[in-house]
Amino acid sequence: MRAAARPGPPAPGAAGPLTRRRAARRRGPSYFVREGVAGFWRSGLMSVAAVTITMVTLVALGVALVVAGVLDQLTRSVERRAEVVVYLNDGVRAGDLAALRARLLRLSGVTGLTYVSKDEALSDFQQTLGGKVDLGDLLSRNPLPASFRVAVDGPDRLREVADAASTLPHVEHAGYGAETADRLLGLTRAVRLGGAAAGGLLALAAVIIVLNTIRLTVFARRAEIEVMRLVGATAWFIRWPFVVEGALTGAAGALAALGLVAGAYAWLAWGARLSLPFLPLPSPEQVALMLAWKLMVWGVLIGTGGSLLAVRRYLSL
Repeated sequence: MRAAARPGPPAPGAAGPLTRRRAARRRGPSYFVREGVAGFWRSGLMSVAAVTITMVTLVALGVALVVAGVLDQLTRSVERRAEVVVYLNDGVRAGDLAALRARLLRLSGVTGLTYVSKDEALSDFQQTLGGKVDLGDLLSRNPLPASFRVAVDGPDRLREVADAASTLPHVEHAGYGAETADRLLGLTRAVRLGGAAAGGLLALAAVIIVLNTIRLTVFARRAEIEVMRLVGATAWFIRWPFVVEGALTGAAGALAALGLVAGAYAWLAWGARLSLPFLPLPSPEQVALMLAWKLMVWGVLIGTGGSLLAVRRYLSL
């Protein structure tokens, strides 16, 4: 009886799944990155669709972040200059002006004040406009009132001092910057809530698109995945290339969104500085730096989340 022939060593250049797995483990993360990049390119139009919807999601998020950031900066600028401005009636005599100054200084919480004449008020307003318009050529008379700028010992004193100053003689009106700050804060909260709601819905759509993209890749490689499982490959060893593919999808969408949002803001900020030079807008560089890491983190999270959900069906742990 002839003895059964023993299987010989594999032919040169032939490598089974176990051999490939061991070689991949020796190569380390480079294998997963290479396989993930290859899977991203193999997906073709599905990858384009996933990147596009991720970009749309992150553009909406980026717009909300920029608007909230601009409003935050405007609020801080108003709060830094928070003071009570006491506007005076026209024609106040010097004696009455001195008496009003003394009464203002005696108010609780007042730490100092500065008198601004009508001419000084007009000059300050001219400087705020950046010298682009000569108000002297446009106005036959100075419409701005004289005023006292009253400094207080804390923001919580603003309303109290303004209410007290409004009751004094020769005072037309007393206001404080916190009124504007409160409105800006309310608007900032509304923008953040609206942006979070819209961003959440679009993020869900992006995760679904990424999930379906990765699922097609997994389905096309299901036989290879099954062989790898049979020879002992761990679930995470099989998962990592798909995670890399999802992360690439999210990162590509984030880069595209960053370019669109940062470019649009730079153009709008340039136009705003020409027409409204007194607005304390953040620089385009600040906005781009703020957006870069936030959009990238969200893009990678969306991509990896979708890929993990896609391979879960084939890898029961």
